[in-house]
Amino acid sequence: MDDCTPAKGRPKICLGMPLYNQVKFLPEALRSLRAQTYSDFQLIIMDDSTEPGPGEIAKQFAAKDSRLYYIKNESRKGLVDNWRACFQHAGDVDYFAWVSDHDVWHPRWLESMVRVLNARPHVVLVYPKTVYITAEGERHPKKRSLSFSTDGMTETQRIRAVCKDAKYFGKMVYGLFRASALNRAGVFRSVLFPDVVLLVELCFYGDFEQVNEELWYLRRIADFSIARQKESLFVRKPWYIYLPWPFVNALVLAWNTAMLPGVKNVGRRYLGLKLALMYLQRWLPRLGEGSWIGSYREWSRGKKPWIKKLKERLK
Repeated sequence: MDDCTPAKGRPKICLGMPLYNQVKFLPEALRSLRAQTYSDFQLIIMDDSTEPGPGEIAKQFAAKDSRLYYIKNESRKGLVDNWRACFQHAGDVDYFAWVSDHDVWHPRWLESMVRVLNARPHVVLVYPKTVYITAEGERHPKKRSLSFSTDGMTETQRIRAVCKDAKYFGKMVYGLFRASALNRAGVFRSVLFPDVVLLVELCFYGDFEQVNEELWYLRRIADFSIARQKESLFVRKPWYIYLPWPFVNALVLAWNTAMLPGVKNVGRRYLGLKLALMYLQRWLPRLGEGSWIGSYREWSRGKKPWIKKLKERLK
């Protein structure tokens, strides 16, 4: 059903799949992407694996489908650089989406999102409702889909809503982006929680919209932790990764939206600074997670080993 043609012609669409040592669910993920009703897209598979299994599976699928392009990294990049590489290899496209190597997509997933971006030029990100599934593929009994959209808001309202009210950024980041806006927002910054920073910065350029259908089946295969994120995001960890990340990320947002020399409009600079401040206010209570500085919550609960030792000595 390739009937999502905008007035100016068919959009160029690319999907990017970062691979890293996961083979169990990869065939199912690739089959569901190949079965999309909107079939005019390219899928770039960037293999960052240290094992041969994922590459062997991806090459088998690519041999049967000319829309699939398999690229093996010469050395491990880490998740941040591999996500960037997916977008860079996409080239000159209109719409772009990252896809995981372990989830499943309804056949109308891509078609539904293309329709929204074609019809609404002010929308920079569209994503569907999420169905959480277990490793066995069954619907998770306790997980529910998020509902969030900025459609109809003013620019100031939109920035406030994303910075203060939006949740589950890790789900929205797997939606379909307007590539020009994604490029302006920096794709993925070399920071902790890069998906949050990306989407907060992206809201500066347009609206987020949600398709009111359950079209993405999210399989959770690992629990989140700061330590795990540090290991997966970077091969070479930047020096500032050990600093308090809410301040680092707020400074990155302030620099890119308000302090760059190219930002000449005073009103835009004000909004950029406001965006960074709202981010800091929201995430400051989590100060200490991922850095050597303990937050009040961590201090009161004594989570970190060094806090426990210090509290014992102060008794």
